[in-house]
Amino acid sequence: MSGASVLLLLGALAQVPEPSADDVTWSAPARCPGRDVLLAKVAARRGRALEPGQARVVGRATVVGPRRYRLDLDLDVRGRRDSRTLVARSCEALVDAAVLVITLALDADREPGSPSPEPIPDATVPEPTAPARPAPQPEAPLDPVPEPAAPPAVEPAPPDTLTRPPAAAPAGELAPPMPAPRNRPGGFLRLHGLGEIGALPGPTGGVGLAGGLLWKRFRLELHATYLAPRTDDRSGTEVRASLVAGAALGCVRLGNRRVFELPLCLGLEAGGIPLAADGPVGHKTAVGRWFAGSLGVGAAMRVHPRVALFAMLQGFAAFQRGTFVVRRGGADVVLFDPGVGSARLALGVEVRFGESR
Repeated sequence: MSGASVLLLLGALAQVPEPSADDVTWSAPARCPGRDVLLAKVAARRGRALEPGQARVVGRATVVGPRRYRLDLDLDVRGRRDSRTLVARSCEALVDAAVLVITLALDADREPGSPSPEPIPDATVPEPTAPARPAPQPEAPLDPVPEPAAPPAVEPAPPDTLTRPPAAAPAGELAPPMPAPRNRPGGFLRLHGLGEIGALPGPTGGVGLAGGLLWKRFRLELHATYLAPRTDDRSGTEVRASLVAGAALGCVRLGNRRVFELPLCLGLEAGGIPLAADGPVGHKTAVGRWFAGSLGVGAAMRVHPRVALFAMLQGFAAFQRGTFVVRRGGADVVLFDPGVGSARLALGVEVRFGESR
């Protein structure tokens, strides 16, 4: 609504008793339209001014963010009460929305079949005249007052004025473009039992713990391994040996990784072989070094989105192995010499924490 139209309506409203401050209470930030503008727009929308005692209106407009305003509106029209919360990007839009809600409430209060209220005729606001210039006299009788013009059309409130929770933001603000998901690796943790032959005096078993990262076609594994002690009699001396080691493996993931997977792995293992000997030379202990490369093939079958049954067969080639030698009668006697080659079978359960996309 233009400034001239508002002045025109204010001039017309001056002829009608204005609702009291108890009837219409309006509070808003300084840059928002005031109570007089609200009443003028209600009159323009209805075609007549709001009468004293006809309705009780309480409006509280506040700023809730950049270009974000909120209006709490309470209405009481002849005992019919209603409360609304309106949100918009400008105070003007809030006022338009409040005018629409007030007008609809007043129209709903009219009895069926009652005639529509007579609109307020357009009032003429006299223009200021210079002191020295007399007012012009009409040359002919004034024409009859024309039919009152239709009240100025007020555009429907924008979508922002719809009732919604105060914290809700416009759709454009609620749905920013989502960034593309990063190709982050998944992870896993596995506990497995071991069977081994070749590294110790006889076939043995053990336990292992593995963890690592999972990519789409690659996995990185870190192992901790313990092989139970084995005892053997060499030249009248009882030899006892076990193995403690850690390993790092890189694997290519073949097959359908979400159902059945065949990893092909290369790795390195390093650790120690605790040794003990009891015999003619007394009780002797030592820790032999262990360093070996490995080649393995595994199989993992999913039984749950996060759980898989796992098996792996590995072959080892020792680059450094602890040979147990004692001196007897001026000569060195080899009590234990780990084999250059050995084989190991692992069976276990693997728990996964996500998969790379």
